[in-house]
Amino acid sequence: MTASREGGKIGLEKIQDATVMTLMDNKKNHPAIIIIFYSIWSLWVIMSLSGCTSGKATLLWNEIPDATSYNVYVSRSPGVTKLSGSKISNASNPFAISELEPGKTYYFVVTVLNEQGESEESKELSYTAVANKTGLIYFKDLFDKSIQDNKSRNTEKGTVTIAWPKVPDTISYNIYWNDSPWLTILNGKKISNAKSPHTIKGLKRGTTYYFVVTAVNAFEESQVSEEISFTAD
Repeated sequence: MTASREGGKIGLEKIQDATVMTLMDNKKNHPAIIIIFYSIWSLWVIMSLSGCTSGKATLLWNEIPDATSYNVYVSRSPGVTKLSGSKISNASNPFAISELEPGKTYYFVVTVLNEQGESEESKELSYTAVANKTGLIYFKDLFDKSIQDNKSRNTEKGTVTIAWPKVPDTISYNIYWNDSPWLTILNGKKISNAKSPHTIKGLKRGTTYYFVVTAVNAFEESQVSEEISFTAD
């Protein structure tokens, strides 16, 4: 926008005629000049602020088998962790991030979620934002191969088979199990009408599980049996 002066009148382009006529008073042109140039200054400030552009970046990584979702953690300081970074949940792959301040460096890590929970942080990558540009942050493999192989092994499922002798007059058996000791019928996961032997699948490798059995007759359920434990491998 520009200011113009014709016939002793001050005008501002793209201002409504009524406003211009109010300001274009030849007898009071000096206050009008102050007002108009004040308006020009305001418009210049607004235009300058609107012209401040931010940087953008796209994060990309190789897919992890069995991953259900990903979280991105970002920080302005290196050494990003799940505790220190700003969390972006359920991030897609690729993931676009905007509103990055030009000239500032940002640090990123990614975590993987599956039915076992959330992984540890990936390797860290950084990016210095540039105005009006979209940078590419390509992790390739989120983890070193040795770590990834170990994660793959840990996500494999273990199984255990439980057997017990028959109890006279018993109608059925219940199994109670959990990954914490001191099992009761209140804190254990119940498997009703179990038969001996009984196989439980889907156990996380490296985790110790605890089991008890109860016998059910026509009148009641017995006390829990002696507790046994098993570490899935």
